[in-house]
Amino acid sequence: MRRRLLQVLTGLLIGLAMVAGIFFLAPPPGADPGWEASSPPPNPYPAPALELEDLQGETVNLASFRGRAAVVFFGFSNCPDVCPATLLNLSRALDELSNREQDRVQVLFVTVDPERDTPERLDDWMENFHPSIVALRGEREEVWDVARGWGVHAAIVPRADPDSDGHDHHAHGDHADATLTPEVRAAVAPGAPGEYSVDHSARSFVIDRSGRVVALMAPFSDYRAMAHDLRLALR
Repeated sequence: MRRRLLQVLTGLLIGLAMVAGIFFLAPPPGADPGWEASSPPPNPYPAPALELEDLQGETVNLASFRGRAAVVFFGFSNCPDVCPATLLNLSRALDELSNREQDRVQVLFVTVDPERDTPERLDDWMENFHPSIVALRGEREEVWDVARGWGVHAAIVPRADPDSDGHDHHAHGDHADATLTPEVRAAVAPGAPGEYSVDHSARSFVIDRSGRVVALMAPFSDYRAMAHDLRLALR
């Protein structure tokens, strides 16, 4: 009897020690988990509404991806730099993930230039990127209303005189110029930016499996750092 009691007490003590270890070693709520390509908002917040059409005309609602991590990026195909660079790096980041991890991450690209970004044009342009990335569009007023809900700035700007390399390096509010790789240049649509350009916020929104925006991913981030952050969002 005494031996049995000792075993029970020993088991309880071990269990309490394990619980205490988990409690003290676990990061406190709201702690930065170690983002590499992203910065967290002051507090995670519910992702704003997002419901637009894909290139097949089917309605896509961000809420339908609950239980998976997601990345939402606003841009346009005539963008000469940040948009193709971001989508290419996100594509490489997805390739860094295991097949199981890829199945649990959804990247959504929303065009802020739907007049030129027709379904046919976007379908061709998206071939430069990971096949799982879904492009969304709608009427300009509808798309820009969605963008404002996400705190994304978008504005039509006149075409500037192209520089010596033939590209109009329009300014985005939150990115610095970067040297364009041959891959990025190859993904720039012919004639970009055309008659006008679109100035827009350039960060991507990282959403965790419970539907909260937990990080803002910087443009031109290294794809390995992006992959690291996508894994964090899957926790």
